[in-house]
Amino acid sequence: MGLGGERVDDYYWMRDISDPETAADIQAESAYAKAVLGELEGLRSRIYDEFISRIQLADSSVPQRHKNYWYYSATSEDSQYERHLRYLEGGEHQVMLDENELAQGYEYFALGSSSMSDDEEILAYAIDTDGSELFRVYLLDLRTGETREIPLERATYGLELDAGATRLFWVEADDAMRPWRVWCYDLAMGRNGEEPLYQEDDEAFAVGISKSKDDRTLVVESHSTTSSEVAFLDLVEPGSELEVFIERTEGLEYSAEPIGEDVFVLSNYMAENFRISLTSRSEPRLDAGADFVPYDPDIKIESFEVFDTFVAIEERRGGFQRIRLVDRNGRGGCMVPFDTEASTLDLGPNPRMDAGSVRYSYTSMRTPRSIREIDFATGEVRVLKDAVVKGGFDPENYVSTTEFVTARDGTKVPVSIMARKGVVMDGSNPLLLYGYGSYESSTDPGFSSLRLSLIDRGFVFAIAHVRGGGEMGRQWYLDGKLTHKHNTFNDFVDAAAALCELGWTSVGKVFSWGGSAGGMLVAAALNQRPDLFGAVVAEVPFVDCLTTISDPTLPLTVGEWEEWGNPLDDWEIYQEMVSWSPYDNVRPGVQYPPILASTGLNDPRVSFFEPLKWVAKLRAQTSEARVVLWVEEGAGHFGSSGRFNEWETVSRLYAFLVASAMEDTA
Repeated sequence: MGLGGERVDDYYWMRDISDPETAADIQAESAYAKAVLGELEGLRSRIYDEFISRIQLADSSVPQRHKNYWYYSATSEDSQYERHLRYLEGGEHQVMLDENELAQGYEYFALGSSSMSDDEEILAYAIDTDGSELFRVYLLDLRTGETREIPLERATYGLELDAGATRLFWVEADDAMRPWRVWCYDLAMGRNGEEPLYQEDDEAFAVGISKSKDDRTLVVESHSTTSSEVAFLDLVEPGSELEVFIERTEGLEYSAEPIGEDVFVLSNYMAENFRISLTSRSEPRLDAGADFVPYDPDIKIESFEVFDTFVAIEERRGGFQRIRLVDRNGRGGCMVPFDTEASTLDLGPNPRMDAGSVRYSYTSMRTPRSIREIDFATGEVRVLKDAVVKGGFDPENYVSTTEFVTARDGTKVPVSIMARKGVVMDGSNPLLLYGYGSYESSTDPGFSSLRLSLIDRGFVFAIAHVRGGGEMGRQWYLDGKLTHKHNTFNDFVDAAAALCELGWTSVGKVFSWGGSAGGMLVAAALNQRPDLFGAVVAEVPFVDCLTTISDPTLPLTVGEWEEWGNPLDDWEIYQEMVSWSPYDNVRPGVQYPPILASTGLNDPRVSFFEPLKWVAKLRAQTSEARVVLWVEEGAGHFGSSGRFNEWETVSRLYAFLVASAMEDTA
């Protein structure tokens, strides 16, 4: 196969879901999983009841003003999904969309992109009813309640209405699920233009759309994992044409926010950790002379929001996400305060440019999410809402800390930890280690009330911030991709071993959990050190990496070569990938711990056959291991939909972990 020569794959036939043998195997796996996990139903039910006892079921978000209306979402005691509402100051509350009604008759439901007209009377929205991430698109007249479907083929994420709600811009996915075309649909004529507004023929690039914050410009972005290109379309001037802002250059990543003639640009131009430039549409420049704020190589800038008098900057300092406010001249400003060092601040929705304050959220491992607002002029912070955790939760009953453990190459890897107060570090505690470590995605410390059902049973919970993620800046990501990908798995294994040495847990009492690329992480770590782990949860795991990345017809291939490398024509990449690909490194005759994997038959990101093949190979070569595959037949990458269904899924996974820990101590 390719540069690596011939590889024998005894389960390759499982790729064909139309094959009766594959269908029979899926049904057998599903039946086996339900039988094995059915034995834990009493425990699962108790854990689920604990979840419900802590959650404020009837709840609502903090209203957010856009133009004239205030918008919010709400749930009732028994609703699976949210209702989306709005009101005028002092007026009646109008239900715009009730997801519970939209979901009726479907096993799966997800609300996708949406866009509101400038006069706030027309709403475009999209729904997915099978987990495929292909959407049906509707137009709702909020004055009359009339809804009509817009007949679009292969619509994926991205919907924007123009200023007068006469045109709908949308994104089409190709056969490999790559967003590749932007279309303009004429709502009056009821048809698309004869040609797409934008078409991306390079299979390494994907397309997305958004509106500028002043609603005057459609922003079309085409990006790979190493390069990007942005184009603007004036939504106000009739007959305007799409214009490329800065043409793509290999290695140049940028995003842009046009405000009139000014353009704020976030880029990696001569700046590994990204800089913000203030430039113009007509004469763009990204050099240091255009810096909005001075570039600091020790601070990773991740995003920003522009307001009339200031800019809010979301950045990463020392591994933690922080927010800085800077006035529009790029000089005065302040840092948004935080309560504890090991915490996360996220910019919230801030749709109004004329706002004098910034909405954001604050959380830590033992602090429920708090919605806050800071006044730019005075620095005054207002708490708008603290998440309610019922059942007598007291953060003082818990401790959290950050350990910097040493990986085998000497790199210090941060690990966020939460445990019951008074935990004894004698190695007796079961510990759940979570990780992801790909695509520069950061898994920041944050609170989950569900997690208390493990921690209150004596578990320590930890997040390993391994290389390949973005927690410690751009270099942290670069050191965990391509020919350095092995660092991601080594970091996870070394973090687990270090936590044992520190006394947080001990060998065989570490339980690991990861999903998608995180599922790949825990599976690869398991092959390295199966003795370390007491059990493994791998949700929709990307485990058959070498086969998938060598097949350009699959969704996770051409666009992913800049992340993983192309083993078809790069011998070094082939050797790297074959050394860690979880499916290819299942160890014959080795005793693996219990494993619970999951898949969705409609998953467009990690095809069902990856975990299916992995589980079959594990069983064949480690017959004593308890290996279970949970199959969601009517869902995709994100599993079952609806909050009660999602909590039921987590309670099932928790029951598996708790039961495995109990077996270990028996």
